[in-house]
Amino acid sequence: MNKLFPLPLYSFLKITFQNGGIDLRRIKNLPPWLIKTLLFEPLRWMELVSYSRKINEHQFIKHPLFILGYYRSGTSYLHQCLTQDDRFGYHTNYQMVFPEVMLTTEKALLPVFNFICRTFNITDSVHRVPLSFSFPGEEDATMTTYLDPKGAQWGYFFPKKMAEQFQKFVLLQNISEAEMEAWKQSFIFLLKKISIANQQKQLVLKSPPNTARIKLLLSIFPNAKFIFIHRNPYEVYSSNKRFWRVLQKTYALQTTKSVDVNAVIIDTYSKMMQRYLEEKDLVPPGQLTEISYDDFIRNPLANLNTAYQTLRLDDFKYCEEKMKLFTGQQKEFLQLQHQLPEAERKMVSEKLEPYIKHWNYQLL
Repeated sequence: MNKLFPLPLYSFLKITFQNGGIDLRRIKNLPPWLIKTLLFEPLRWMELVSYSRKINEHQFIKHPLFILGYYRSGTSYLHQCLTQDDRFGYHTNYQMVFPEVMLTTEKALLPVFNFICRTFNITDSVHRVPLSFSFPGEEDATMTTYLDPKGAQWGYFFPKKMAEQFQKFVLLQNISEAEMEAWKQSFIFLLKKISIANQQKQLVLKSPPNTARIKLLLSIFPNAKFIFIHRNPYEVYSSNKRFWRVLQKTYALQTTKSVDVNAVIIDTYSKMMQRYLEEKDLVPPGQLTEISYDDFIRNPLANLNTAYQTLRLDDFKYCEEKMKLFTGQQKEFLQLQHQLPEAERKMVSEKLEPYIKHWNYQLL
């Protein structure tokens, strides 16, 4: 994203080849990649010429607020709540899909894409809500859409590589110094673009892999603040099974035929939570707070108010009414629950017992 060459189409084909190619049953998910890498290429060059110097020289006035938590733990809902506070800036879905051209095209094209979504009643299949390109996005997903081979999310598109990508670019293990430095530079470059797009407001960012990167994030942003949200592991596991089905149908370029998805969920959850518990004490006092998803959906305003006070954010009363209106519209959706077969409940109990007990959830 931050240089003219190699061309995005070449990068995509190279990544595809290195990850084992595209399965015939997932060819239907290929066209968006081809359209993106070809149609927007002139605009990408234009943005590089117009903004490279400004991006490189950009300074953060305030370090970000990071939302932490495993996938399907309530991170998206918490993110949406916080973005009701217009003193924060955030990463939009438009920026996530078109990061290469966000600074030159978002103002003009975002209303067009949202109009199309409303007109054709397009649904966000992951979150089961009407699709909006204004909805908050995720930085790790963006590192994938701008074709960085170090993007942690490539494992969802190429499941055979999930374990390797997770180990290297989430846990940051078996990664060379050169790869680590390149990842940091790509990450910082992206956050600078997001900051510029938000007129240097303090960013509130949400990407589950950051849950395992507290030490790294503090090395970049020592004054960063963190909100960690945890949810009943049985619910998290069940919801992630659906998450994988949706990704396979809509986005993946390989099938999961040779991959044990249930084992992947258990393994990545365990390792991410273990790393979080190991590193959370590195956060200085007043820069981290933890929220239970169950408590949060029962009384979101009280939990948000407490988080604002703990993290010494701006006056909560400024955004309280907007948050009250938003959370009041979500109650029916948030009451949805997932059921697990008996055998899988036992497996989750055995594999995730330390984390179930740590947050005082009941073993089933």
